[in-house]
Amino acid sequence: MKKLLISADTIMPISSELLKDSALVIVDGKIKDIGSASRLRNHYKNIEELELGEGILLPGFINAHTHLELGWIKNKIGGFKGFTQWLQQIISAKKEAVSNQDIEDSVSEGIKSQIASGVTTVGEISSYGGLDIPILKKSGLRTVLFREAVDSKETTMDFDSFEKSDLYEERLFPHAPYSCSPGLLEKVLKSHKKNKRPLGIHLAESREEINFVNRKANSIENEIFPLIAKESFKRKKADTPFGYLKSLGFFDKNKVTTIHMVQVKADEVKEIQNLDVGIVLCPRSNLFLQVGLPPLKEYAKLKRVGLGTDGLSSNYNLDFFEELRVLHLLWSDALGKEASYESVHAATLGGASALFLEDKIGSLEIGKEADLIFLNSKNKFQNPYLSVVSSTNENLELLMVKGNILYSKNPKLASI
Repeated sequence: MKKLLISADTIMPISSELLKDSALVIVDGKIKDIGSASRLRNHYKNIEELELGEGILLPGFINAHTHLELGWIKNKIGGFKGFTQWLQQIISAKKEAVSNQDIEDSVSEGIKSQIASGVTTVGEISSYGGLDIPILKKSGLRTVLFREAVDSKETTMDFDSFEKSDLYEERLFPHAPYSCSPGLLEKVLKSHKKNKRPLGIHLAESREEINFVNRKANSIENEIFPLIAKESFKRKKADTPFGYLKSLGFFDKNKVTTIHMVQVKADEVKEIQNLDVGIVLCPRSNLFLQVGLPPLKEYAKLKRVGLGTDGLSSNYNLDFFEELRVLHLLWSDALGKEASYESVHAATLGGASALFLEDKIGSLEIGKEADLIFLNSKNKFQNPYLSVVSSTNENLELLMVKGNILYSKNPKLASI
């Protein structure tokens, strides 16, 4: 039985108040106890201790939506105007020959960038036949692998076999309302109800998606479908992408993680809350693709709101620290001093909740997995949450997943 006591100047549980001069005890990868460092030292005799000193110990970041496999595409896009032109460039790039090695290298480099920016869990979209799976399994990161479903793959997809282990689990991810016919979405829902697996989907990302569900003239059908030899399909008419999926019963007692949720009406937010839908914000991707921004002020009131970098196909880098800072800046005007806490919450417990994993990760609580990071105090602010928001890799001293150290600036810790 592996036991370890970790003490720090400040512990940030996220789900409760800050703790000063405190510690936590890890037993077999889970948090066994948390509280006063002196109490824990007295109670747990002869236990190995890791004294981290001045800084903040907090849950590891959760990058709830990314495409690590698309790193190779970074230098093949640019100069586009709007979502449709960007999508045209993506399709064109994917038509070129890309080697398995390029994809595997993209995943490997992406994993390094995640660990370097404090990420302990990734929500990875997989669309290349599982080339990323063995690499992710070996990485030590906690992984939710979303197997992407689109109409062109419907006949070859396995809707019923899903692998799950301690650090790895698979879920279905119908790509978007415009790339998945109602028939495919129905198959996905049947699989969900049978296998009890949460789902994910890109939703309400662009104005063109609104025109698509409105059945108005739109560039998705007029310009994108011909590029991929896809025919238009019959569908219900709806005012919004969220309303479209709702009309198909997509959210009826289902656990669904929605990505982007930019084009959402204010009066839909309460409904989203009532249906217990997860949302993953990707603010830098939204700015990169010129699609606007979500109703951030309204989303701050919701429980299941997480944060993601998206992929290098629609972002400058995969640095989660940078994503966190941008979210904080966008929330600052509406939320004031609460913006720093809400941003850190989205990066941790909010991300866990958006992925329906809040019972396992996202906060430092007894019984939860020991997925955590330690940030030094080189850029210390009076507000500890602002210290986290302003951090970079220079501040990251330690990263641990299920009690295993994946990153440390102290080589002596490798043996723990």
